[in-house]
Amino acid sequence: MSESKILKPTLNKCALAGLPEARNRSSGIEEYVEVFGPDKDSKRFALGTRASFAVDRFNKKLVDALKPVVCVEAYKEGEDPVEFGPDAPLMSMCTWDLRVVQEAPFEPIGVGDKIPNGELTYLDDDGKLQAHCIYDLIREKRVVFFGVPGAFTPTCSLKHVPGFIERAEEILDRQVAMIVCITVNDPFVVKEWEKTYCDNKHIKFLCDGSAIWTKKIGLELDLYDRGMGVRSRRYCLLIDNTIVKIANIEEGGGLETSTAHKIMSDLKAGQGS
Repeated sequence: MSESKILKPTLNKCALAGLPEARNRSSGIEEYVEVFGPDKDSKRFALGTRASFAVDRFNKKLVDALKPVVCVEAYKEGEDPVEFGPDAPLMSMCTWDLRVVQEAPFEPIGVGDKIPNGELTYLDDDGKLQAHCIYDLIREKRVVFFGVPGAFTPTCSLKHVPGFIERAEEILDRQVAMIVCITVNDPFVVKEWEKTYCDNKHIKFLCDGSAIWTKKIGLELDLYDRGMGVRSRRYCLLIDNTIVKIANIEEGGGLETSTAHKIMSDLKAGQGS
C-alpha cells in the first residue's frame, strides 16, 4: 500500500442536523455545513452532501489533488475519531475537524511492470454503454496501448491518432494483436471523435472517463489550471500478456517518444521480444 498523507480541511459551524433540502421548521433557517479548507477558504454545503463532493471541491486547489481519497476521518475534541467513506453524508450538530486520508500517487509504469487491471468503457454500434475488463482484453496477447490527453484536442487529433492509423498494419504485422487508444473522456465524446477517422480500420478507442486506471499506471496529468481537470500524459506501451515490454512516455506536452513511428522503430529493432 502506498504511503498515506493527511490533509486537513476543517468542518465546523454546523446547523441543526437534517436532510439536505430541509429547513429548521421552528426557525426557518436553512440547514448547512460550512467547511474551511487548508487555505482558510470556506464553502457551504447542504446537510447530507456527500463528503467526497465537498472534499473534491477543495482538492482541486491542492498540489496533491490527484491522489485518490481512501477515507474521511471526523474528529471531535475529546472524543475518538469517526472514520467514514467518501460517500457518507455531511451531517453533524457540532464542530468537527475533518481529515482526508489520501494515497500517495503511483509511480509511472515501466518496463517489466505488470499492468493493473481495470475497466475501460465505450459505446457500441447501437449506442449502448459497454465496458472491457483490461485483463480479459489483453491476457495472452501482445497489444499496444497509446494514451492521449483528450479527444478533439489539436495534437491528439491531427498528429498522434493519425500516425497510428497510418502505421497500424505495419505494427500489427509485428505480432501485435491489437492497438488501443485510451483517453480520459466520456464514451459519448469519444464515439463522436472516433467517427471523424473514416479511414480507421484497426484502432480501438476506449475511455477512462474518471482517470481511475490512468492514475493506477501513474500517468495522470494535472490540467486543472487549464480548466481540463485530470487527463492523461501521452504514452505508448507494448504489453505482452499483461507485462510491459516497451514504455515510451512523454515527459512534457510534446509528441516525440509516444508516436507510432517510435514504437515501430522499437519493434523493428527487436525491442520487446
